[in-house]
Amino acid sequence: MFERDSTIGTMSAQVARIIGTRIVSGEFGPGDSLPIEAELCQEYGVSRSTVREAVKNLAAKRLIEVAPKLGTRVLPFADWNLLDPDVLSWRLSAQFDERIIEDLYEVRQCFEPRACYLAARTGTQDDHDRIGRRYADMVSMLDQAPLAAGAESEFHLAIIAATHNGLFVTIGGAVKTALKASFSLTQKDASGTPIDLAPYEEVLSAILARDGERAEAAMRRLLDLSRQRVLAAVAHHRERGRSWR
Repeated sequence: MFERDSTIGTMSAQVARIIGTRIVSGEFGPGDSLPIEAELCQEYGVSRSTVREAVKNLAAKRLIEVAPKLGTRVLPFADWNLLDPDVLSWRLSAQFDERIIEDLYEVRQCFEPRACYLAARTGTQDDHDRIGRRYADMVSMLDQAPLAAGAESEFHLAIIAATHNGLFVTIGGAVKTALKASFSLTQKDASGTPIDLAPYEEVLSAILARDGERAEAAMRRLLDLSRQRVLAAVAHHRERGRSWR
């Protein structure tokens, strides 16, 4: 029987998390069949209805496919819904390495600098006030890693929201988990070096000045620095045989 996690709502969600993590970690590979329903019930100490709901959840995320006579099979990586917050979270938990970091920062570089440009040029005064408050929250919480992680992600999300572009907002929400995880990891860097707030302040200053080009360039620099810091922290923890979490 698995150990229940009180931070996760339903029993089926907890079972889905465990099976999903086993899939994204490679324990179950593409084309592999999951254990039959009765075996999953026995392994996790849950009812059939709980297992069925968990399987339905994983199928909706395109991690598995349920077919008559073929059973439940793991789908290829290309079919996974990689922007699903749960799938992203499970991948981060199972394989927070250079590859996934590079993938995440490539996606962020594709849209966050443009989001800064739009936030600066077309964002409302309320939008700018909100971005300023999120920056102030991050500054005030910097010595409290879990709170600072949330505040840092909200700073980025406030910028994205200021674009009033629904697709940007959807992508921003999907990577929120990654923003928190990467920021939390860098806070654990054993060097004890505090995160440099100057790049964030530069982004904020450019947006408030409605200088779209400067805001766009500032975000590119911020993302480059953030990527380097996360990669360095991962290497630091790997050298010492530690988990990133």
